[in-house]
Amino acid sequence: MDQNKYEGYSFCESVTAGPLSVWHIRKLTSVGRKLGGGVDTPSLCGHVKTHFGWDLEVRITEFHLEKNTCPTCADALKKAIT
Repeated sequence: MDQNKYEGYSFCESVTAGPLSVWHIRKLTSVGRKLGGGVDTPSLCGHVKTHFGWDLEVRITEFHLEKNTCPTCADALKKAIT
């Protein structure tokens, strides 16, 4: 998939994430990434709730989608961009 297809989405984590937690994905608003916390949309799977997570400064790539991502979020993203 073309990297541009992922524009408008970001990896995120919930406030309860641990070192082995999978990453989630959320659709960005016009505000953009919230690296310091307080995400303004939930993750695609619903695990990360609005205001209870932060975005990661990691680009979405095929590698990360396969190795580090919540399967439900990865599937939802693929459906959203096709």
